[in-house]
Amino acid sequence: MQSRRDQVQAYTFVVGRLTTGMLAADPDALDPPMSRTRRGATTGLIIGVLLCVGFLIFGMISPGESTAWRKPGTLIMEKETGARYVFGGGVLRPVVNYASGKLVTGGQGEMLSVGRASLADVPRGAPIGIPGAPDSLPDAAGLSDHAWQVCATSRTAADGSTESTTTVGVAAAATTPALRSDQALPATGPDGVTYLLWQGKRLRLDSAHGALQSLGYGTADPVRVGSAFLAAVPAGPDLAPQEVEGRGETGPQLAGEKRRVGQLFDVRTPGSPDQHYLLGRDGLHPLTVTGAQLLHGDPRTAKDAYGGKEAAATVLGPDEVRAHLAPKGGAGPAAGLPAAPPKAVTRQAGTVPCLRVTPQGGTPDQQLTQVPVRYAVGQPAAERDGVTAGCPAPELIGARPGFGVLAEPLPSGAGSGTLYLVTGEGVKYPLASADAAKRLSYDGVKPVRLPSALLRLLPTGPALDPARAARPADAGPAAKPDPGCANAAAAGKGVQKGGTPG
Repeated sequence: MQSRRDQVQAYTFVVGRLTTGMLAADPDALDPPMSRTRRGATTGLIIGVLLCVGFLIFGMISPGESTAWRKPGTLIMEKETGARYVFGGGVLRPVVNYASGKLVTGGQGEMLSVGRASLADVPRGAPIGIPGAPDSLPDAAGLSDHAWQVCATSRTAADGSTESTTTVGVAAAATTPALRSDQALPATGPDGVTYLLWQGKRLRLDSAHGALQSLGYGTADPVRVGSAFLAAVPAGPDLAPQEVEGRGETGPQLAGEKRRVGQLFDVRTPGSPDQHYLLGRDGLHPLTVTGAQLLHGDPRTAKDAYGGKEAAATVLGPDEVRAHLAPKGGAGPAAGLPAAPPKAVTRQAGTVPCLRVTPQGGTPDQQLTQVPVRYAVGQPAAERDGVTAGCPAPELIGARPGFGVLAEPLPSGAGSGTLYLVTGEGVKYPLASADAAKRLSYDGVKPVRLPSALLRLLPTGPALDPARAARPADAGPAAKPDPGCANAAAAGKGVQKGGTPG
């Protein structure tokens, strides 16, 4: 008896023979009549899909030219040549550098790269921009607040002699230990004046009145430093004996003898350091160890206060000192001097002395340190049209490409309001306004505050002014010298004469 499956198969076989007979005129044909059609349709579908995928990939690799660059105020770069343009009013105007383009377009977006063919039929205008402005700008994330350093380096001159140079590290200071408060480094400038580098300052040693020998630095070998290094180190008070009014005049009787104004006295208390005093017209004035040693070695003390004899301090009792103390507020030694002469540090082999300036809030931290020579390197300062040299100009400037600094100078401990952009070339550019900073995409970036004497060492480029950037490129003045350079030159003359610069 036939099963249901046998019946279905028999029915299917009969229907297939009928269909084949009607379509192919042969009920016993081996291939079904629609097999070629199905194979052709499947093959065509696969080829179509492959073509679509190929066109998609080609479109992603080589997209068609966009017309987005035709928006007014767009910064454009021609793909084939790298030439930059600003589009506006249906005209392409070449810009002389990238910074000028950013100032004109207002930082509305990134530079668009467009093929030469798309720009071929667009009219060209006259070039615009600021000659000498930077052609590369750090982004906001690349603005650094790291420490700077100014190092007293040296090089071999053409005649074989060694000459002093200065190397400035822009936001690239080495992390070496600073000199302690009881350490100092004697240094000699190009004018022959000797200084004591101590606690981030330079103290001029009054060699005319014996300060070198009085403080124990007579046999020290000072490091020779350049004028740019000295200009960067803040000037402290002179290490000089204080002036004594009426030196040599008759004074009161002390320790059983008649004394003269200008003589020195000590009080010795067991278990405590000796106390030092100077006899003035109005009584005894307390002295630090440094002040006492400076007066003791001053030739005027022996000549006038001791009648030409060797100056020697007389020991007094505490009661006698209290009875002859001068009123408070009288003339005394200058503030800012070390209480005791710091120890002269010998320059370590393979190192150079450096001033490290660390931005921190309103007042930068300035310390003296010795840095390995390999960390005090740089390139010659940039020399090109539109850029003026620093004052005094360092021989080498070390800066990190791609990074920069947004800096505000600090004269006399207060901000001047001027902002500078220091680029990876070690050149500083004044920003004409807050709008200029915004157009360069630095809106909201907090500037670091640095001493004006430090920033003055860097070359100065033209002011980055949006209004100037939109004008023809051949109509702009050269960069203006740093306004503080004249004052720095006057201060430098004071240093050469042996005075304390203001």
